[in-house]
Amino acid sequence: MTNSNSKYANIARPYALAIFETAREKEQLPAWKAFLESAAVMVQHPDISRLLANPETQPEKLFELFCEVLQSLLDDEKKNLLRLLAQNRRLVVLPEIKTTFNHHYAALEKTSVVRIVTAVTMSNEFEQILAKALAKRTQREVTLECEVNPSILGGAIIHMGDRVIDGSIRGKLTRLYQSLTA
Repeated sequence: MTNSNSKYANIARPYALAIFETAREKEQLPAWKAFLESAAVMVQHPDISRLLANPETQPEKLFELFCEVLQSLLDDEKKNLLRLLAQNRRLVVLPEIKTTFNHHYAALEKTSVVRIVTAVTMSNEFEQILAKALAKRTQREVTLECEVNPSILGGAIIHMGDRVIDGSIRGKLTRLYQSLTA
């Protein structure tokens, strides 16, 4: 499940677009997708997160670690990306690069990845109904990424590309409070 981190979106966007365009030209989209998926998972591992957050960790050591773990997926271009991100201390943006790359890839394939955040787990039956309704509305094949976050209290937050539809109870309460205090 992806957790789009908007504070990295502006940093990730040009990387993701450059990667996507290069991968498309060289007909390497699936290979880059697999690489970015694995690299993003690696960044989100608690031990790796601590290393990335530690200013004492040398960029070259981070580069070597990523190369060692992702070795089976690497070619010179992917190594160059890792080296560049490590040198600029931007390996932490890999999950956002992956998410943005996947949006470009989905647009090319006429599919949409829609992230749904709910307070409780949705039934498979409801997920299918929702996916069909969203597919009809967007005129695309829809893949749902479901996430549970009890703090939204109820309802759902739907992320479709750059659009966010906040139908959560927490969102409604926040908007009500803002209208009363404005």
